[in-house]
Amino acid sequence: MNAKTTAVFGAVALAALALIFAYPAFAAMSSPAATAANTPAPTAQPSTNLVQLPQALKVGQTVTITSSNGLWRVINSSSSPEVSSGVASGTITLTVTGAYKHGYALSITSGSLSINGSTYAIASGSSEMGPRQARLVGQGTFASATPGSFIMGGAAHADFFGSTFNTLRFDAQANGVEYGVALLVNASQS
Repeated sequence: MNAKTTAVFGAVALAALALIFAYPAFAAMSSPAATAANTPAPTAQPSTNLVQLPQALKVGQTVTITSSNGLWRVINSSSSPEVSSGVASGTITLTVTGAYKHGYALSITSGSLSINGSTYAIASGSSEMGPRQARLVGQGTFASATPGSFIMGGAAHADFFGSTFNTLRFDAQANGVEYGVALLVNASQS
């Protein structure tokens, strides 16, 4: 090793030692004179689970989603209705049919969707929800009196049961008219 290389290694070693002894925690750990009396008390470690996970759903539980506010808009129609948007509301009841590590399977057991002055009864359908209960997708049909069907998607700020800002969106076809529906919703489980 030449003199220049030795000088560089020496400077790096001195800089590392200076950093170690500049911080009291490192100095206390490396000093042979450190004792329990002058060692600082350990501080509480932050929780690694800062987000509280929602309580798991169980097979047989019922989830009811009810709108508090909503809007509809015609997105495709064979005729040109005079009114193309307005206030919407709805409720949907789902039953948990499967609980898995990565989510839940649900059946749509009842509900209704009020669009453009008409209320459409939901006959049946299926849905799935993610493991943190923050996303929901599904599809279903309206009762036979109203030929039609829908697909839906929902999102929650945290989870559907602990959030105050949940949305449920429908792409619904009823009596030959296709509607886009957005609902601000609350969810409960029993």
